[in-house]
Amino acid sequence: MDTITLFNDPIIVFVCDVSPDMEEKKQKLCTVLTRARIDVVCAPENISQEDVKSFMQTCNCSVHILGNEDFYSVESPAYSSSMGVQFRVAQELRSKDFKVFLWNPNGEDDISYINILRRDIVENTIYSNKLSPIYFAEELRSMVSSKSSLQIAPENKDVFFIYNSLDEETALNAAGMAEDVLSMLPLAVSMDSNIDYAEYIKKQLPSCKICVVYFDYAGDWAVSFTRQIWKDNGGDSGKTPILLIGNSSHADTDLFKILKNVVKTSVCELSLVPLEIKVFYDKVVEK
Repeated sequence: MDTITLFNDPIIVFVCDVSPDMEEKKQKLCTVLTRARIDVVCAPENISQEDVKSFMQTCNCSVHILGNEDFYSVESPAYSSSMGVQFRVAQELRSKDFKVFLWNPNGEDDISYINILRRDIVENTIYSNKLSPIYFAEELRSMVSSKSSLQIAPENKDVFFIYNSLDEETALNAAGMAEDVLSMLPLAVSMDSNIDYAEYIKKQLPSCKICVVYFDYAGDWAVSFTRQIWKDNGGDSGKTPILLIGNSSHADTDLFKILKNVVKTSVCELSLVPLEIKVFYDKVVEK
Protein backbone atom coordinates (compact mmCIF):
# COMPACT_ATOMS: atom_id res chain seq x y z
CA MET A 1 0.00 0.00 0.00
CA ASP A 2 1.75 3.13 -1.27
CA THR A 3 0.64 6.38 0.32
CA ILE A 4 0.59 9.51 -1.84
CA THR A 5 2.16 12.29 0.19
CA LEU A 6 4.30 15.29 -0.72
CA PHE A 7 6.22 17.66 1.53
CA ASN A 8 7.80 20.95 0.51
CA ASP A 9 10.25 23.29 2.16
CA PRO A 10 8.41 24.74 5.18
CA ILE A 11 7.44 28.36 5.41
CA ILE A 12 8.56 30.39 8.42
CA VAL A 13 5.95 32.13 10.55
CA PHE A 14 6.60 34.86 13.12
CA VAL A 15 3.98 34.34 15.83
CA CYS A 16 3.73 37.61 17.74
CA ASP A 17 3.31 38.29 21.44
CA VAL A 18 -0.27 38.22 22.70
CA SER A 19 -2.41 39.55 25.53
CA PRO A 20 -2.89 37.15 28.49
CA ASP A 21 -6.34 36.04 27.31
CA MET A 22 -4.83 34.77 24.05
CA GLU A 23 -1.78 32.96 25.46
CA GLU A 24 -3.44 29.52 25.31
CA LYS A 25 -4.57 30.16 21.72
CA LYS A 26 -1.02 31.11 20.79
CA GLN A 27 0.44 27.93 22.26
CA LYS A 28 -2.11 25.77 20.43
CA LEU A 29 -1.37 27.51 17.15
CA CYS A 30 2.38 27.10 17.60
CA THR A 31 1.85 23.38 18.29
CA VAL A 32 -0.28 22.95 15.16
CA LEU A 33 2.19 24.82 12.97
CA THR A 34 5.15 22.85 14.32
CA ARG A 35 3.39 19.51 13.85
CA ALA A 36 2.65 20.58 10.28
CA ARG A 37 6.39 21.12 9.72
CA ILE A 38 5.98 24.87 9.52
CA ASP A 39 8.80 26.73 11.25
CA VAL A 40 7.72 29.01 14.11
CA VAL A 41 9.64 32.06 15.29
CA CYS A 42 8.75 34.00 18.44
CA ALA A 43 10.58 37.05 19.76
CA PRO A 44 12.64 36.73 22.95
CA GLU A 45 11.60 39.00 25.80
CA ASN A 46 12.77 42.60 26.02
CA ILE A 47 14.34 42.91 22.58
CA SER A 48 14.59 46.13 20.64
CA GLN A 49 12.45 47.13 17.68
CA GLU A 50 15.49 46.72 15.44
CA ASP A 51 15.95 43.15 16.63
CA VAL A 52 12.26 42.41 16.13
CA LYS A 53 12.67 43.55 12.54
CA SER A 54 15.72 41.32 12.09
CA PHE A 55 13.73 38.31 13.31
CA MET A 56 10.75 39.11 11.08
CA GLN A 57 12.90 39.58 8.01
CA THR A 58 13.81 35.88 8.17
CA CYS A 59 10.10 34.95 7.99
CA ASN A 60 7.43 34.68 5.30
CA CYS A 61 4.66 36.22 7.39
CA SER A 62 3.58 37.34 10.84
CA VAL A 63 0.53 36.30 12.89
CA HIS A 64 -1.14 38.74 15.28
CA ILE A 65 -3.76 37.08 17.48
CA LEU A 66 -6.66 39.37 18.32
CA GLY A 67 -8.01 39.25 21.86
CA ASN A 68 -9.85 41.61 24.17
CA GLU A 69 -6.98 44.10 24.41
CA ASP A 70 -6.30 46.73 21.73
CA PHE A 71 -2.60 47.19 21.08
CA TYR A 72 -2.97 48.54 17.54
CA SER A 73 -4.56 51.97 17.98
CA VAL A 74 -2.28 54.95 18.64
CA GLU A 75 -4.46 56.06 21.55
CA SER A 76 -4.38 52.59 23.16
CA PRO A 77 -2.35 52.24 26.41
CA ALA A 78 -0.97 48.99 24.98
CA TYR A 79 0.28 50.63 21.78
CA SER A 80 3.86 50.78 23.05
CA SER A 81 3.83 47.16 24.27
CA SER A 82 5.78 44.40 22.53
CA MET A 83 2.57 43.44 20.74
CA GLY A 84 2.16 46.94 19.37
CA VAL A 85 5.82 47.17 18.35
CA GLN A 86 5.65 43.85 16.52
CA PHE A 87 2.52 44.93 14.66
CA ARG A 88 4.13 48.16 13.50
CA VAL A 89 7.27 46.35 12.35
CA ALA A 90 5.12 43.86 10.43
CA GLN A 91 3.33 46.76 8.73
CA GLU A 92 6.69 48.14 7.61
CA LEU A 93 7.72 44.78 6.15
CA ARG A 94 4.37 43.98 4.56
CA SER A 95 4.80 43.13 0.86
CA LYS A 96 4.08 40.39 -1.65
CA ASP A 97 6.86 38.43 0.07
CA PHE A 98 5.76 39.13 3.65
CA LYS A 99 2.10 38.80 4.58
CA VAL A 100 0.48 40.02 7.81
CA PHE A 101 -2.22 37.77 9.32
CA LEU A 102 -4.74 39.09 11.83
CA TRP A 103 -6.29 36.03 13.50
CA ASN A 104 -9.46 36.41 15.56
CA PRO A 105 -9.85 32.90 17.06
CA ASN A 106 -12.93 33.83 19.10
CA GLY A 107 -14.75 34.79 15.94
CA GLU A 108 -16.24 37.91 17.55
CA ASP A 109 -16.42 40.87 15.19
CA ASP A 110 -18.27 43.34 17.43
CA ILE A 111 -15.15 44.53 19.29
CA SER A 112 -14.46 48.15 18.33
CA TYR A 113 -10.76 47.91 17.48
CA ILE A 114 -11.28 44.70 15.47
CA ASN A 115 -13.91 46.41 13.36
CA ILE A 116 -11.46 49.24 12.70
CA LEU A 117 -8.74 46.78 11.67
CA ARG A 118 -11.11 45.00 9.29
CA ARG A 119 -12.21 48.28 7.77
CA ASP A 120 -8.61 49.31 7.12
CA ILE A 121 -7.40 46.01 5.59
CA VAL A 122 -4.88 46.62 2.79
CA GLU A 123 -3.10 44.40 0.29
CA ASN A 124 -1.02 41.57 1.82
CA THR A 125 -2.92 41.83 5.12
CA ILE A 126 -5.30 38.95 5.80
CA TYR A 127 -8.02 38.92 8.45
CA SER A 128 -9.30 35.52 9.60
CA ASN A 129 -11.91 34.52 12.16
CA LYS A 130 -11.45 30.77 11.76
CA LEU A 131 -12.09 29.21 15.17
CA SER A 132 -9.80 26.21 14.70
CA PRO A 133 -6.00 26.66 14.72
CA ILE A 134 -5.77 23.77 12.24
CA TYR A 135 -8.11 25.45 9.78
CA PHE A 136 -6.39 28.81 10.26
CA ALA A 137 -2.98 27.19 9.67
CA GLU A 138 -4.27 25.74 6.40
CA GLU A 139 -5.60 29.13 5.37
CA LEU A 140 -2.25 30.71 6.18
CA ARG A 141 -0.40 28.10 4.17
CA SER A 142 -2.64 28.56 1.14
CA MET A 143 -2.18 32.35 1.27
CA VAL A 144 1.59 32.29 1.62
CA SER A 145 2.40 29.53 -0.87
CA SER A 146 1.68 29.28 -4.54
CA LYS A 147 -0.03 26.10 -5.67
CA SER A 148 1.45 23.48 -7.94
CA SER A 149 -0.29 20.49 -9.49
CA LEU A 150 -0.06 16.92 -8.24
CA GLN A 151 0.63 15.02 -11.46
CA ILE A 152 -0.22 11.37 -10.75
CA ALA A 153 -2.34 9.16 -13.01
CA PRO A 154 -5.66 7.93 -11.50
CA GLU A 155 -5.74 4.35 -10.20
CA ASN A 156 -8.69 1.95 -10.06
CA LYS A 157 -9.25 1.14 -6.37
CA ASP A 158 -12.09 0.17 -4.08
CA VAL A 159 -11.37 2.94 -1.57
CA PHE A 160 -9.82 6.39 -1.95
CA PHE A 161 -8.69 6.93 1.65
CA ILE A 162 -7.87 10.57 2.51
CA TYR A 163 -6.49 11.89 5.79
CA ASN A 164 -4.57 14.82 7.24
CA SER A 165 -0.86 14.10 7.72
CA LEU A 166 -1.29 15.16 11.36
CA ASP A 167 -3.29 11.93 11.84
CA GLU A 168 -0.92 9.70 9.90
CA GLU A 169 -0.22 7.08 12.59
CA THR A 170 -3.81 6.01 13.26
CA ALA A 171 -4.85 6.62 9.64
CA LEU A 172 -2.32 4.15 8.27
CA ASN A 173 -3.29 1.70 11.01
CA ALA A 174 -6.93 1.83 9.89
CA ALA A 175 -6.05 1.72 6.18
CA GLY A 176 -3.75 -1.25 6.75
CA MET A 177 -6.51 -3.24 8.45
CA ALA A 178 -9.04 -2.35 5.74
CA GLU A 179 -6.60 -3.44 3.02
CA ASP A 180 -7.15 -7.05 4.06
CA VAL A 181 -10.52 -6.97 2.28
CA LEU A 182 -10.46 -3.88 0.04
CA SER A 183 -7.95 -2.29 -2.33
CA MET A 184 -6.91 1.06 -0.84
CA LEU A 185 -5.39 4.26 -2.19
CA PRO A 186 -4.31 6.39 0.79
CA LEU A 187 -3.68 10.11 0.28
CA ALA A 188 -1.96 12.11 3.04
CA VAL A 189 -2.94 15.77 2.76
CA SER A 190 -0.12 17.82 4.21
CA MET A 191 -0.66 21.29 5.64
CA ASP A 192 2.96 22.17 4.92
CA SER A 193 2.61 21.39 1.22
CA ASN A 194 1.91 23.90 -1.52
CA ILE A 195 0.38 21.16 -3.65
CA ASP A 196 -3.11 21.80 -4.98
CA TYR A 197 -4.79 18.50 -4.12
CA ALA A 198 -8.24 19.53 -5.39
CA GLU A 199 -7.60 18.81 -9.07
CA TYR A 200 -5.93 15.45 -8.37
CA ILE A 201 -8.78 14.36 -6.07
CA LYS A 202 -11.35 15.41 -8.68
CA LYS A 203 -9.60 13.22 -11.28
CA GLN A 204 -9.04 10.26 -8.93
CA LEU A 205 -12.54 10.01 -7.42
CA PRO A 206 -14.30 8.47 -10.46
CA SER A 207 -11.73 5.64 -10.46
CA CYS A 208 -12.72 4.52 -6.94
CA LYS A 209 -15.90 2.85 -5.68
CA ILE A 210 -15.99 4.99 -2.52
CA CYS A 211 -14.09 7.87 -0.93
CA VAL A 212 -13.30 7.82 2.80
CA VAL A 213 -12.08 10.87 4.70
CA TYR A 214 -10.62 9.78 8.05
CA PHE A 215 -9.71 11.95 11.03
CA ASP A 216 -8.45 11.62 14.57
CA TYR A 217 -7.33 15.04 15.87
CA ALA A 218 -7.99 17.00 12.67
CA GLY A 219 -11.78 17.07 12.87
CA ASP A 220 -12.31 20.70 11.82
CA TRP A 221 -10.12 20.16 8.79
CA ALA A 222 -11.86 16.90 7.85
CA VAL A 223 -15.36 18.40 7.90
CA SER A 224 -14.51 21.39 5.73
CA PHE A 225 -12.35 19.28 3.41
CA THR A 226 -15.09 16.66 2.98
CA ARG A 227 -17.67 19.31 2.14
CA GLN A 228 -15.36 20.72 -0.51
CA ILE A 229 -14.73 17.28 -2.01
CA TRP A 230 -18.49 16.68 -2.10
CA LYS A 231 -19.05 19.97 -3.95
CA ASP A 232 -16.19 19.33 -6.40
CA ASN A 233 -17.53 15.81 -6.98
CA GLY A 234 -20.87 17.14 -8.20
CA GLY A 235 -22.74 17.27 -4.91
CA ASP A 236 -25.69 14.87 -4.72
CA SER A 237 -25.11 13.85 -8.33
CA GLY A 238 -21.49 12.83 -7.70
CA LYS A 239 -20.44 9.39 -8.96
CA THR A 240 -18.35 8.38 -5.93
CA PRO A 241 -20.11 8.19 -2.51
CA ILE A 242 -18.21 9.72 0.42
CA LEU A 243 -17.85 8.54 4.02
CA LEU A 244 -16.42 10.81 6.71
CA ILE A 245 -15.28 8.73 9.66
CA GLY A 246 -13.62 9.76 12.92
CA ASN A 247 -11.66 7.93 15.59
CA SER A 248 -13.79 8.13 18.76
CA SER A 249 -10.67 8.73 20.86
CA HIS A 250 -10.85 12.38 19.83
CA ALA A 251 -13.71 12.76 17.30
CA ASP A 252 -16.76 14.83 18.18
CA THR A 253 -20.06 14.16 16.37
CA ASP A 254 -21.09 17.79 16.88
CA LEU A 255 -18.70 18.62 14.05
CA PHE A 256 -21.00 16.85 11.61
CA LYS A 257 -23.90 19.31 11.84
CA ILE A 258 -23.01 21.16 8.64
CA LEU A 259 -22.78 17.83 6.76
CA LYS A 260 -26.27 16.64 7.67
CA ASN A 261 -27.91 15.09 4.60
CA VAL A 262 -24.71 15.78 2.63
CA VAL A 263 -22.42 12.76 3.16
CA LYS A 264 -22.43 9.68 5.36
CA THR A 265 -20.70 10.32 8.70
CA SER A 266 -19.59 8.00 11.48
CA VAL A 267 -17.54 7.92 14.70
CA CYS A 268 -16.20 4.68 16.13
CA GLU A 269 -13.22 3.04 17.79
CA LEU A 270 -10.13 2.77 15.64
CA SER A 271 -10.40 -1.03 15.53
CA LEU A 272 -13.91 -0.74 14.04
CA VAL A 273 -13.02 1.78 11.31
CA PRO A 274 -12.22 -0.95 8.71
CA LEU A 275 -15.57 -2.64 9.42
CA GLU A 276 -17.46 0.66 8.99
CA ILE A 277 -15.68 1.21 5.69
CA LYS A 278 -16.53 -2.32 4.50
CA VAL A 279 -20.20 -1.92 5.46
CA PHE A 280 -20.40 1.39 3.59
CA TYR A 281 -18.62 -0.13 0.59
CA ASP A 282 -20.98 -3.14 0.47
CA LYS A 283 -24.05 -0.89 0.50
CA VAL A 284 -22.66 1.18 -2.37
CA VAL A 285 -21.74 -1.87 -4.46
CA GLU A 286 -25.14 -3.52 -3.88
CA LYS A 287 -27.02 -0.52 -5.34
